[in-house]
Amino acid sequence: MNSSAGPDGIPAKFLINTKDSIATPLKLILRKSLDEGKIPDLFKLAYVTPIHKGGSKLKPEQYRPVSLTSHVMKIFERVVKRNIMKHLIEQNLLNPGQHGFVPGRSTKTQLLQHYCDIFETLSEGTRIDTIFLDFAKAFDKVDHDILLQKVAKHKIKGKIGLWLQEFLNNRKYRVVANGEMSDVQDVLSGVPQGTVLAAVLFIIMISDVDENVKSSIVRLFADDTRISRKITSEEDKVLLQKDLNVIYDWANKNLMKFNENKFEQMSHGEAKNIKIEPYKTQSGNEIKIGETVRDLGVIANNNLLFREHIDNIVTSSKIMSGVLLRTFSTRQEEPMMRMFNSYIKSKLEYCSLVWSPWHQNEINKLERIQKNFTSKIYGLDQLDYHQRLKKLNLYSLERRRERYLIINAWQQIEGLTENVLGLKARRLGRSRRIVSAKIPIGINGKRIKERDRTLIHNSTARKSERLFNVLPQSIRNITKTTTETFKRHLDKWLSSIPDTPKIDGYGANVAAETNSIFHQTRYCLIR
Repeated sequence: MNSSAGPDGIPAKFLINTKDSIATPLKLILRKSLDEGKIPDLFKLAYVTPIHKGGSKLKPEQYRPVSLTSHVMKIFERVVKRNIMKHLIEQNLLNPGQHGFVPGRSTKTQLLQHYCDIFETLSEGTRIDTIFLDFAKAFDKVDHDILLQKVAKHKIKGKIGLWLQEFLNNRKYRVVANGEMSDVQDVLSGVPQGTVLAAVLFIIMISDVDENVKSSIVRLFADDTRISRKITSEEDKVLLQKDLNVIYDWANKNLMKFNENKFEQMSHGEAKNIKIEPYKTQSGNEIKIGETVRDLGVIANNNLLFREHIDNIVTSSKIMSGVLLRTFSTRQEEPMMRMFNSYIKSKLEYCSLVWSPWHQNEINKLERIQKNFTSKIYGLDQLDYHQRLKKLNLYSLERRRERYLIINAWQQIEGLTENVLGLKARRLGRSRRIVSAKIPIGINGKRIKERDRTLIHNSTARKSERLFNVLPQSIRNITKTTTETFKRHLDKWLSSIPDTPKIDGYGANVAAETNSIFHQTRYCLIR
């Protein structure tokens, strides 16, 4: 919770310190608010602070508005949101392609699903075209009347429906800058910024964006929208353009606008004798065909190697390492590792399930970040990297990525997370459980390029399959328990598998082909 007081003058710290005393009064106030469909004006007022994003300070568009609203109201909103989400999930009213603000879904699940579509297409020896769309200020352009119609369409009626109408109506804001405050202004459109309910209201608003899309795949992360289709004939290109036009029509009907100059198009795979040509925007302009696109924080290339993304996070991690080491004089283990975990490791591991490298030089580039940072810790500078890992009780970054692949695979086959990789568990004999990925290498006897075979072999689904199946039977057979229990058993086994990253300066003679769990396990068995 933000510690600043909202427009009602009540700071979050006060609510935290008095929670036992005020819980019942707040419950009674919320109940009365819901029963009567009324919300105090101060609870619908926002203090908006403009934060400079960069560029000219004289241009309003170079500022990001950050809104501070009542902390008491946020408590009420969380209760309402929890019940609305429960209703939407139980009634199966959420758009199945929506990954934003949905429990159990994230940028990770969105990207994994998208790349599974791509690798499945490669295995069929054909092509998939994807258009990345960009809404213009989507959250700010939501029309309240249209939104309330959709709220009712989602079977949110009665007291909650009337309360949401009151929540949206007659909202106000004041701009706060340089110690000054503007007069009160009316909020004319948009889901209320700075509120807890804004996210769920927006996914309700955009839930029917693909309602009339006939034959293409639409996936969303909040307003981040992409539309894809497998291309096996010229007719498929025509159908994708038609479905794209349907989304344009939806935007017009719902008073939403696009940033057409930010649209991008990307193709993966090949379709024989079918040229890659630009699709058209609503205004008839050609969409830019790109080889690289920034996709939910991951730099994606049409070659599916993610080299630019890896180079980018390596560079930014090096810069951050330098900033931290220059800013803080301490070299003690605890604060150093806290800094590394908070500011660097998060960069190195964001959505790594999607882009985890398999070329040794890229594995090494990433590993050197942790190697170099840990060498600066007091008392460890004379130890080689392997010894430092043991001393700090750390895995190499490569081992962490593979461990994450295994855990994610187990969670998916156990039904603890959505099975976006399409992994299937089956048993050989009475007790031996193995996992298979849904993406084969070649379908119906089709011959595919060697390069595509290699890409599919190193896809997230196929890597997860190999890593899970190399586990000892006792771990593969763990079922109907918690993720933490599975992790404990996995970590106990991993402690017996050499973690020997093959980078310069490593002081051991490594006999395994690579440091991958797959190869290290096979080497240990042979030895």
